[in-house]
Amino acid sequence: MSVYEHILRPALFCLPPDTTNSLAHAALRAGAPWQALGALAQLEVTDPILETRFAGVTLKSPVGLAAGFDKDCELIPALSALGFGFLTVGSIMPQPRPGHAFPRLVRYADTESLADSMGLPSRGLAYGVERLRKLERSRVPLFANIGGFSAGEIAESLFAVEPYVDGVEISLMCPNVLKAGETFDDVGLLVQILGRISGRTKPAIVRVPNDTARSDRLKDLIECCIDGGIDGIKIAGGRPVEEPRLGAKRGTLHGAMVFDGALDNLKRAAAFARGRIPIKANGGVRSGRDVFMMLQAGATCVDLYSAFIYQGWSVARRINLELAALLRAQNVDAAAVAVPTTRANAAAR
Repeated sequence: MSVYEHILRPALFCLPPDTTNSLAHAALRAGAPWQALGALAQLEVTDPILETRFAGVTLKSPVGLAAGFDKDCELIPALSALGFGFLTVGSIMPQPRPGHAFPRLVRYADTESLADSMGLPSRGLAYGVERLRKLERSRVPLFANIGGFSAGEIAESLFAVEPYVDGVEISLMCPNVLKAGETFDDVGLLVQILGRISGRTKPAIVRVPNDTARSDRLKDLIECCIDGGIDGIKIAGGRPVEEPRLGAKRGTLHGAMVFDGALDNLKRAAAFARGRIPIKANGGVRSGRDVFMMLQAGATCVDLYSAFIYQGWSVARRINLELAALLRAQNVDAAAVAVPTTRANAAAR
């Protein structure tokens, strides 16, 4: 058990989750100490067996940090030193947003899971772009997740952030900002977006909304992405949850409790995609075996969020070492496990 899990986590978990989240962000704003820790603790696992490519971007490891932790691009120097194969910052929204009322987080510590209802808090596009512009080149591939409520907003955000990142992840909608009973035409919005971003210069990934994972719209979205030349898709693994302890009374469940469902969603998406577009998976990943199962099911890479909260700064190292051992035992590398893509736009750039 690590220092974080044995000493720091028990102390931090005595505090409300939102307070702990704020403290973690404050600590990670200073990049230099974390870069020193990363070097001393050898958090980066350099092993060719882990290397892969997603949406045309070379990754040293298929294990990344998901959007949602560093919403405003403030923690990149620290996070890039912790051994992740890539980082996704955001969601960056067009205008500043306060988000939902507190509490926004509820822990289910016995299962390493949590419910969140953030409501897309953001300092806005101008702030995010300025943070990215001032950033020295990230040590690992960097993706920016962008959101918006119209095709025009999303296209504007994409063109604003793409000079400073390796790829852009488009969120069609966060389920936590929908009102009860409200529906959202994600396919219609995607068609409009595709018509506005044809001049992009960096890979574009579409994050498939959580509530489409078991509907016919999943197939429609995937076909739309393929036909429109999108470079990759992310299959979100969280699921809606009613939670009276949240300020908004409902949110999204993350962590080990959703892994089995996320794996099923991935398999369904991979069956629709048939190797024509690379897939990033998400949902309850907390071990090398979890990642291996996701790769076998059709993912090219995965990203995580709740495991970082529960396992701390060494989570990527631990998972990468476990994954490398599993790959070696099977005599394959990470790139060979995943369903190959046949799209030209996922070839080396």
